[in-house]
Amino acid sequence: MKQTTHILLAALVAAFTLTVASSLRAHDGHDHDKPYKPGTCVVSGDKLGEMGKPVVFTYQGQEIKLCCKACRKDFDKDPAKYLKKLAGK
Repeated sequence: MKQTTHILLAALVAAFTLTVASSLRAHDGHDHDKPYKPGTCVVSGDKLGEMGKPVVFTYQGQEIKLCCKACRKDFDKDPAKYLKKLAGK
């Protein structure tokens, strides 16, 4: 009986922890898994596709599309600057 109680208690704690973690993730200020909408490179402002296939990657759960590898280097130097642009702030 004691072992069943311990297993049940562990399951309840695990379920609570997962619920809290997913709730925090949903409200942490980031748009996780949000599809990329702008048609321009957030670094250069150039239209995506004009320099070939866009460079696509995920940063902190946000899909990012840039016009070229050079812009990726700039993005990596100061990602907060460009994420702020994406957020429209």
